[in-house]
Amino acid sequence: MPGGNWWVDDPIDKPSDDLFGRGPFVARAVALLTQIGSRPSSTVVGLVGPWGSGKTSTIQMIVAALAPERWGVSWINPWALSGPDAVVTELLGAIRTAVPEKSTAGARVRRALSRYGALATPALSMVPVVGSAVTAAANEAIQRLDQGTTLEEQAEQVRDALHALARPTLVVIDDVDRLQPEQLLAVFRAVRVLGRLPHVHYVLAYDQETILDVLSTTPIADKHGARAVAFLEKIVTLRLEQPPVRLEHAETLFTTGCAAALGRVSASLSEDAQRRMVEEREALLLRVLTEPRSVARLLAQVDIYLPLVGAAEVDVVDFITLTFLRITYPRLYQTIAMHRVALVDTTDVADLLTEFDEAALARLDVPAPHTRRVADALQRLFPRLTTDPVRSIWAQHQRRGQRRISDPDYTERYFALTSITGEISDDSLARAIRELAEGRHGMAAEDLTLALRPDLTDAHACARAARTLRRAASLSAELSGSEAVAVMPYVLDQFHHLRIPAAGGFGPDEEATVWLAALLQRADGGPLPDGVPGDPNLLPYLLKAIRMAVPEPGDVTIARLVAEPSGASWLGDLVRATYEAAWTRVQEHTRLGDTAPIEPVSLYISRLEAAFGDAEVDRRITAAVNGGLPITDLAARLVDTEVVFGSADPHTRISGFDATAFLGRIGRHRLSAARAHLDSAAAGTRPGNLDRTDVSWGNRRRFAAGTLIEALDAGITEPGRLLPSPPEEQHHPFTNHRPSLLNDGGKPPGLTLQVAVLLPAADALPTHVHSGWGTPVQTREEILIAAMRSAPISGWLQTLHSQWGIAAEPWTISDVGNRLYTTVQSGARATTPGTLNPRQPMPVRVGAQLVTGHTARSPNQQSLLLTVGIEFRLAELNERRQLAQARPRVVSQPATITLPSLFELTDALIRCEQTARALWAQLDGQAPPPETAFLHLLLTTPEGLSAVVDIGTYPRRGTAARSQHSRVYRYRSRSGDIAAAALRDWLSEDGYRQHEQAILDLWDPAP
Repeated sequence: MPGGNWWVDDPIDKPSDDLFGRGPFVARAVALLTQIGSRPSSTVVGLVGPWGSGKTSTIQMIVAALAPERWGVSWINPWALSGPDAVVTELLGAIRTAVPEKSTAGARVRRALSRYGALATPALSMVPVVGSAVTAAANEAIQRLDQGTTLEEQAEQVRDALHALARPTLVVIDDVDRLQPEQLLAVFRAVRVLGRLPHVHYVLAYDQETILDVLSTTPIADKHGARAVAFLEKIVTLRLEQPPVRLEHAETLFTTGCAAALGRVSASLSEDAQRRMVEEREALLLRVLTEPRSVARLLAQVDIYLPLVGAAEVDVVDFITLTFLRITYPRLYQTIAMHRVALVDTTDVADLLTEFDEAALARLDVPAPHTRRVADALQRLFPRLTTDPVRSIWAQHQRRGQRRISDPDYTERYFALTSITGEISDDSLARAIRELAEGRHGMAAEDLTLALRPDLTDAHACARAARTLRRAASLSAELSGSEAVAVMPYVLDQFHHLRIPAAGGFGPDEEATVWLAALLQRADGGPLPDGVPGDPNLLPYLLKAIRMAVPEPGDVTIARLVAEPSGASWLGDLVRATYEAAWTRVQEHTRLGDTAPIEPVSLYISRLEAAFGDAEVDRRITAAVNGGLPITDLAARLVDTEVVFGSADPHTRISGFDATAFLGRIGRHRLSAARAHLDSAAAGTRPGNLDRTDVSWGNRRRFAAGTLIEALDAGITEPGRLLPSPPEEQHHPFTNHRPSLLNDGGKPPGLTLQVAVLLPAADALPTHVHSGWGTPVQTREEILIAAMRSAPISGWLQTLHSQWGIAAEPWTISDVGNRLYTTVQSGARATTPGTLNPRQPMPVRVGAQLVTGHTARSPNQQSLLLTVGIEFRLAELNERRQLAQARPRVVSQPATITLPSLFELTDALIRCEQTARALWAQLDGQAPPPETAFLHLLLTTPEGLSAVVDIGTYPRRGTAARSQHSRVYRYRSRSGDIAAAALRDWLSEDGYRQHEQAILDLWDPAP
């Protein structure tokens, strides 16, 4: 690319222009030609190299280095050969051109060549190329021309004249490999037979692989590669191999040319883009583009199309890589273009993987040595093609907003090869955001507003607006806190213009939420937008944006922000105001009854539960209901809906209502008391007979009331149907986690109940990495003791003082200094000395063990495991349930624990999940506790449940009793839900019946 003319493919002719260090080769070739030129014998030199390797430039430098006063040089352009008959004319004409015109000897040569050419041209097709019959066949053919002389006589005159001239002539025939088979054989005939003259030498430049392919199609080789090689060796006397371009030289050419191309469009590369450019250059581009011409061809395409697309509108590295694929493997590029939507969307790509594996690439004309490199490059472009789904999704997510080809908002730009009509550029978008941040509404902001006013009936226009909003969210990452606050009113004003009610929440307004969330992440300082938290039209968007903006785990972070004191942070004030506004709106909307607008009240309630906790929301709802909030109208707000996509337009319909959850929230007894109101609201219609496409509040109220009536009626005959069913995990490794917290030998306890809390919810227990994470061992022991003193199980132990006459012991470390586990113990002793058998000095013992580490699959993911267990020695009780030294065997005495006590104990142990979260916060000090948790609940009764729990009043089928019950729950429900479900399962598995009502009363007590 001399002089920066990237579109020019001209060869160089000066050593100073050589970029590839070929000077020594050129010097050696000149020395060989000088030696050849000192002798009269005709020599054919072959300069062999791939297409685009710079053979012409090498010859130019060789010719330039030959002594001009000694050598005559002439070039033959094979492209000018119209057919075999023109070959002799062109060849002999080239020799004549190289002969001096003014010398007597030169004039004699030129005349002899003219006469020779007149006879040689028609005879060429009759002359064999090689073999012993060459001379005889030629003479015989010329004799038949009857022109008074023979070809041999004329050739002899030419030879005599050339001997007299004694000046070496070099005929250069470049691009021999571009000839058709007949033309190629004609050139070889001319050079091998008619042009074999003294002091006349030839340089043929060609790609050997191509020449052999062409020769294989002729009768000479007849598809035999070895014969083609042998034939070529007879023609070419001396073979010279074009030195390949070394990698460092190719890097220089690419880097210099690329820098020039990017400079012409004022492009810039981030550090990450520079790293990726080097990676693509080393791993793909320069492993395939090994010749100067191929590198120049790639850079020329970049120079043509990057200004059209816009260097600031795409990722330059991805653009160059795709350009390489387009010009190097056209069929592969066509396949990529055909599947470009599937390559960047979120659908299952299992079938798509086979379209781009190595076998498929081979079918798309990618050479076998390159298929692995190209497949790897495709995975770098399109993470969806990786076989690791986690890596795929993460990489896809990370690239959003970086203008990468795998970002659906930018993909089309790479294939359009020009700017996309009707879409605002990133440059204009950035200027618009800057204007808004500065409180101005200039031309760029007006253009943005125009782009955000699509025809809501035009799907393509809405998609363009959605892309613009997502891009705006990415470009807002550079704003300061006050600038982000300044832009927020503009974004909030867009929702009214972007919402498509018929789209079921899939309009451009959802993408405006993404922009709002990006601003919330940056916002700090300045007043809150006027009236925003209380605007019911904006409240759903603001709640979603807050959830998107806060760090994960989102619900935990929101709960922390809500608990902050006023003025602690800008975002905390906004979150608190927004969530209180949501609670106010729940009540206002419910009181509006059937006349209320369609609004996602159930979303408000679920967000409130995440922020304030289930117990606080239940308390607020109970207080509101007691204050007159209509139960059926509230239930209507919790009816689930769904958007149905089919042959017709999308529509919303009622999908269901969780009556059991509502019963647990409001209370079965409260709903039973409001039965008349439920009957009136249901209007005698069963939920199954209602039109579910009618999502009016009146129809939702009827649906909820009817579903609650069915649940209450079913609960009378089958109370178990009203009990909760919290989500369980099957076949979890957690099930085998059964540490011995209180192993002191002797007779096994009569009952052991243990709960293990795993944070976060994962499919493996924590592994130890450098003794876990958190504070030093001694500090962590102190933290665990303090946490267990305030744990729910300690509160339960305090109740035993009045019930059983025993007092709790202080918590102590049982394995001081243990770097892997921290274990503490407590228990309860008799308050009156001598009331217990000496072998039962402590009938109740409690232990807790803390383990911190990392998850096996993600070494950077912290994990915490807290196990809390309690065991009961079979202390003897008298008829008043007081401790006794001996139990009389004559009279049946009650078991140690009543069913209500077991429910309270189980609930207290489950609530130790809160203790685990508190420990996480104290040990880490920075990252909030994970949002999810697993609970393993383990009950062990060696002599059966009835030996320690007073359940003899319930009928039983069979006599076999299980000694152990184990369940793993995902902690999403309230602790009482899991406790009720566990009691139901334990009794049922031991064959007990008709216990559901008793458990229901424990779980849902009368107010």
